[in-house]
Amino acid sequence: MDQPYRLIALDIDGTIRGETLEPSEFVLETLNRCHQQGVEIVAATGRSKISAYEYLQHFPMVNYVISFQGAVISSRDSQQLIWEAPMDEHQVDLAIKVLENHPVERVVYVDDYILVESMTDWASSYGLRNGVEVVVSDSFLDREGSVYRVLAVGSDEEIIQVEKRVKTLHSDSVYATRSLRHFCEILSPCAGKDKALDWLCKQMDIDSNEVVAFGNGLNDLEMLSWAGRGVAIEGGEPEALAVSSAVAPPVEQDGVAVYLSGLLSQNLIRG
Repeated sequence: MDQPYRLIALDIDGTIRGETLEPSEFVLETLNRCHQQGVEIVAATGRSKISAYEYLQHFPMVNYVISFQGAVISSRDSQQLIWEAPMDEHQVDLAIKVLENHPVERVVYVDDYILVESMTDWASSYGLRNGVEVVVSDSFLDREGSVYRVLAVGSDEEIIQVEKRVKTLHSDSVYATRSLRHFCEILSPCAGKDKALDWLCKQMDIDSNEVVAFGNGLNDLEMLSWAGRGVAIEGGEPEALAVSSAVAPPVEQDGVAVYLSGLLSQNLIRG
């Protein structure tokens, strides 16, 4: 008999959020059914905490939010951080210096704002789109607060080179991933959606085999591999499809809800 699942981990963009900003009633009803079975529902996203919370207003059944690619876990009930993996000074300086050698925009995420060298069109639109304050500074050293990631924004080809360089030369010092083809995100080696989920599950006495995780991107690979059942979204990145044990229909067809409905009918979603 298949293993029942006690925790559902959901990426946001491209997984439960498509071109239509608001989720369908079918998605909300299905997740509520899962929640009523005593299952924990966790969002695991590359978004900042503020941006994640803004979208998750539609999803009151989500109890915990893993944000910043797995650098922060917060509780929806208290809206307080319960775990974090910020970058230390050496890791931040290393990331900034590595990116000096590439024609990319550099962005430093500090607490709930982002630090940039100039207010480019991308920086301005990013801040408006995500509800995040954008601060222009002459020096990335002039900051106060916890740094959760350093982001490189550039052409797809350049970002591939950045990621390759970081992973080849500095994998012991920092963790690198890509949420989009033109983003390379550098974080503490203690960060990652899989690591954050592992910590959270240990607090709840939930084994990784009891987790079903949904994702579509390059930043979901470790999470999809770690979970007892990793489910990629049809139309997602080929690498995500390759590491997953199953595929759900596209987000535009409410793929997560369709797949979970099948598990519910088999009595495989229960706390």
